[in-house]
Amino acid sequence: MSRARVPLHIPGVPAPTAADAPICLVHLVRAANRAETFRRFAGALRRCAPGVQYELVLALKGFSEEREAAPYLAEVRDLNPEVLFFPDTGFDLGVYFAAASRLGRSRYCFLNSFAEPLAEGWLAHLETALALSDVGMASATGSWNSPRSWALYSLGLPSPYRGLMPSRGSAREQFAQLDAEREPSVAGASAGAVAGPSRVAGALLRLPRAAVAAVRAMPMQLREFESFPAHHLRTNAFAMAHSTLAELKLHRVIEKSDAYVLESGRDSLTRQVQRRGLRAVVVDRAGGIYDQDEWHRSLTFWQRSQEGLMVADNQTRSYQRGGPERRQMLSTMAWGPSADAG
Repeated sequence: MSRARVPLHIPGVPAPTAADAPICLVHLVRAANRAETFRRFAGALRRCAPGVQYELVLALKGFSEEREAAPYLAEVRDLNPEVLFFPDTGFDLGVYFAAASRLGRSRYCFLNSFAEPLAEGWLAHLETALALSDVGMASATGSWNSPRSWALYSLGLPSPYRGLMPSRGSAREQFAQLDAEREPSVAGASAGAVAGPSRVAGALLRLPRAAVAAVRAMPMQLREFESFPAHHLRTNAFAMAHSTLAELKLHRVIEKSDAYVLESGRDSLTRQVQRRGLRAVVVDRAGGIYDQDEWHRSLTFWQRSQEGLMVADNQTRSYQRGGPERRQMLSTMAWGPSADAG
């Protein structure tokens, strides 16, 4: 029996907030991660100039006291960040919503704890796209991956992935390698580790005990996710106006499934933005803007060598360091017949 989700409302922007104020860059920092993870972000922020004026906010999650966060803050003291503390519960989207409620800025760019800017002007590119009157959400990556279709394929049932994906044995080996390589605490770091909700279906390819748990989760996957292509912007690095966020139908992010649904479900952030007549776009490192049917051409996520990617994260790195078999499997999960692993 599915758990009822708790609705969440984000207040509108207070009147004094200037529309032309700098974009608010909110970066999630988790105490459960290695300190090197944050140092990688801080170094990248200096190497790859954002290209636009911004206000840096660190959303510190799971730090018991300010003293514990001191080494992290020392890394970016010269950037004069604002600091917000959050308990070590829930997932990244929940922290973003809570931060927006506290901050009340006009525009945000949210970066998860594993985000790493790769190209100069990356933030300016996202803000330029968001400034277009018909754009409601802009992200560094997007995907057509469908947890529903992948789950059906894993069970040997009719699915758009049939005939495209590797054998079950090959997929099992790839998932095992991905599990072994996953960064510490990554399971709670974002809306999903490699392949997001498809980890549940991936369990069907592995251990009997994991398969039992995956079967129990199947009704939710079939009910709450679209068939391939299930267009959704990934939430590792995305920009949105406060006014848009405040209009969306949100819920508290308590369990992984809550985050999965908001990122890639039938009622995802992407789908809600589109229902309001606004575009949800992917932006590449050259500032190119792509609508959903062209996302695969941006070369930003699980496609060729991800030449267009401007903000990396744990999932893009897992693809980048993989061999031909892994790349082909992941590219096909994301893009189906349009996959091109290079």
